[in-house]
Parts: sequence; structure tokens; C-alpha cells
Amino acid sequence: MRLVERLSTEGPLSITALTRGTRVTRQAVTKHLAVMAGARLVRSRKAGRERLWELWPDQIDEARRALDAISREWDGALARLRALVER
Repeated sequence: MRLVERLSTEGPLSITALTRGTRVTRQAVTKHLAVMAGARLVRSRKAGRERLWELWPDQIDEARRALDAISREWDGALARLRALVER
């Protein structure tokens, strides 16, 4: 299961919990989370000795809207290209 799916269905999780039952290393998950945190898609908080990671829902929604807009632009561009090629 993907990181985002696990965080959305299971709530805040530690890196240890996120890697449990997978063949993905903690180092790889840490790198992915760092990139996602840089994009403000996830955030972490300290809970005792570990750090729990959770989705940042507002940012996920904003990213989805932006990607949908980009998708519509590409669909339009491809439709125009197709029309040009078929002429």
C-alpha cells in the first residue's frame, strides 16, 4: 500500500509503522516523506520518542485542484494537436 493511502486510512503513523510489512526501507520512506513535507502534503509531530506523520488534507486538495487544471490544459493541447494532424 502506498504512503498516502496508509496515512489516509490509518491516520498518523511512525516511519516504523509505515515500513512494517513492506520491503521498503525506513531510509526510503524517510526520503519520500521529506519530499512530501517540502511540498506541504504531509506534516510530522513529535509523540514521545518517535515522530508521527500525517496527511495535510487542505494541501492535498489544493494539489489535486492544481493537477486537475494541468490535466485539462494537456487534454486541450492534445485535442488541438490531434485536430491539426488529422487535417
